[in-house]
Amino acid sequence: MVKYALQCLSCQSPFEAWFSGSDAFDQQKEKGLITCPECGSSDVKKQIMAPSVSGTKKRGDTVPAASTPDQKMAEMMRAVRDHIASTHEYVGSDFAKTARAMHEGEAEAKPVWGETTLEEAKELIEDGVSAVRLPEAATPAKPVDQKKLN
Repeated sequence: MVKYALQCLSCQSPFEAWFSGSDAFDQQKEKGLITCPECGSSDVKKQIMAPSVSGTKKRGDTVPAASTPDQKMAEMMRAVRDHIASTHEYVGSDFAKTARAMHEGEAEAKPVWGETTLEEAKELIEDGVSAVRLPEAATPAKPVDQKKLN
């Protein structure tokens, strides 16, 4: 895992993101998958960074399994996913409509999650509606609609 310091070229906001390797950033940027958490723009660049280096290990020292970056990240994503699943209501494809209604005071404000198009997400951000794109690893499984089951 590698952490990059990034900067949005649209609103100049700095932010950080983790990637599985150095090529992952380039691949995701090319596909427009990396977006600014402030304005939603996919026009981002890597900032200059110094490597994070810890002290040297003595011969025979081992790193505990739970402290590897992949496992720590997986644990954090699992915790976020579980938190969202237990505290937020799934509103499906009505996310943009629901978030806008809460923002405008037409609906009770409550934590929700769901899906929206990139166009709708950009409109929410432009209108000042608080919304954040969830990384796939932090997205809970969609609830099963028991009415649609046979």
